[in-house]
Amino acid sequence: PTIRAQFHRIRPGTQTAPLRETGSSVYQVFDGSGRITVGDHSWSVTRGDLFVVPSWQPFSVASQASASDSDSGALDLFQFSDAPIFTKLNLFRSVLEDNS
Repeated sequence: PTIRAQFHRIRPGTQTAPLRETGSSVYQVFDGSGRITVGDHSWSVTRGDLFVVPSWQPFSVASQASASDSDSGALDLFQFSDAPIFTKLNLFRSVLEDNS
């Protein structure tokens, strides 16, 4: 396979630590709302939005989901990435940055 598909559920009030990965990803907001940070840029997202995370850019998510905008009460994201290509070539790298 050359494309990886994943589902991520971020509980309300949760913020992920910045993550850097080789390869690029496309995300679709399936449900909920939140704030996305990619590199030095941040913006709000809601159900139906799409966004891209370029290779090796720090990426974090803060869930702002509530019962009024989410059936699950969380921010639900679908991720599609080209990570399997980098893994097969032994070039995949992932670094979780320290938030402190």
